Amino acid sequence: MTTFYGLPGAEAFWHWTTLVHFLLVALAGGTAFYTAVLGIRRSESARGLAWLALAFIVLDLFMLWAESPARFRFSHVWLFLSFEPASAIWWGAWGLATSALMLLLLALGLGPARFWAGVLALSSAVVLAYPGYALAANAARPLWDHLLLAFFPASGLLLALAVLVWLRPAEEAAPWLQVAALASLALAALYPVALASGGADARLAFALWLRGWGWFLLGGLLLFLAAFLARRVPALAGVCALAGAFVLRSWIVEQGQHSLFVHGF
Repeated sequence: MTTFYGLPGAEAFWHWTTLVHFLLVALAGGTAFYTAVLGIRRSESARGLAWLALAFIVLDLFMLWAESPARFRFSHVWLFLSFEPASAIWWGAWGLATSALMLLLLALGLGPARFWAGVLALSSAVVLAYPGYALAANAARPLWDHLLLAFFPASGLLLALAVLVWLRPAEEAAPWLQVAALASLALAALYPVALASGGADARLAFALWLRGWGWFLLGGLLLFLAAFLARRVPALAGVCALAGAFVLRSWIVEQGQHSLFVHGF
C-alpha cells in the first residue's frame, strides 16, 4: 500500500477500480481547488460547491477502500498516522483528508473562511498532483514519464471543470475550462516528445506510445474541441473535455502498467 505498485513484472496490477479512482480523485481535487479559489475571493457560492467536493472525496475514499486487498482488515488506515513522504499514496491520503476537513469547515461556515480556503488550495493541489507522482515515481515503466507530474494535475482540473461547467453559470467556469483544456492539450502533445528524448530507453518508450497513437489523436482532438467550444457552447465543451481527458489519462495508466524497460530493445 505504500508503494501502490503491486508485484513487479509486466502483468497488470491495477484494475478498473483504479481507473475509477483516478477519475474521482481528479474530480475531488479539481472541485476542491475551484472551491478554494471562490473561498479566497469570498464568493457566497463556495459553501454550496464545498458539499459537492466533499461528495467526490467520500466516493473516492470508498473506491480506494474497495480496491485495497486489505479492505476488511483496514490495515491501510496507518497511512494517516505515518510519515512517508516518499510514498505517493501517503501524499494522496493526507491531501484528501486535509481537503475534506477544510471543505467541511467551509460548508458549515465555521471559522476564518479565507484561511480555510488557503489551506484547501494547497491540499487540493496535492490531491491533483498525487496521481502523476504515483506514476512518474515508477521509473521502470517506460510510459510513465516525468511529464505526467504536470499533465495529471492539468487534466485533473480539466475533468472537474468539465462537470462544473454544467452546474455553474457558463461565464464563470468556461474561461477556466478553456485554459485547462489548452494546457492539457499542450502537455499531451509534448508527451511523445518527452518519451522520445528520455535517454537510452527512449526507443522503447516511443515505440510503446506509437501503439496507442490513435487514442492520443482522439483525446487531443476532443481537448481541442473543448478549448474551441468553451466560450461558445460550454455544455458541449464540457462533454469533450471530460471524454478527452479521461481517454488520455486512462490509456496512460492502463497501458503503462503492462510493460517494463527492456534494455537493448
